[in-house]
Amino acid sequence: MLNEQIVKDVSELHARLLDHRPVLQGHINYFVKEFEEKRGDREKERLEKASIELKAMNETLLPESLDAMKVYLANVSAKLKVATEVCYKIEEKGNNVESAILEEGRQRRNRDWEAYYASQLKKCEIVDTDFEEQVKTLHHHYNELEDKLTNSSNLAAQ
Repeated sequence: MLNEQIVKDVSELHARLLDHRPVLQGHINYFVKEFEEKRGDREKERLEKASIELKAMNETLLPESLDAMKVYLANVSAKLKVATEVCYKIEEKGNNVESAILEEGRQRRNRDWEAYYASQLKKCEIVDTDFEEQVKTLHHHYNELEDKLTNSSNLAAQ
């Protein structure tokens, strides 16, 4: 019996100190009551107005919009097809013109390259010829100097 009394007291203490459900439930109920009293049916009325407006839009604006879109989108689609065809024609003409222009430019560059290459070959030949002439001149000059040295050493030895 004493044990039962102790367990009962401990469970009461536990419920009062650690079980917050009744307190929280009271606060929640108070908040809901205050919220409903202050706002009243304002939110409900607003939702009903929005619902009525949406029904009106669905009944009138949506069918009108769909009909207008069918008419205008068909027109836009036709114009878009025509514009696409015109673009393809312009592209074909541009490609033909571009290929002719590109081929002409390619031929001009080939002629320019051949002329440049020929001028470079001529310049190389001129440089090679000048170099050979200078080598011959230097060879002749040093041969003369060597002959003079041999002649002067022969004269000195005599």
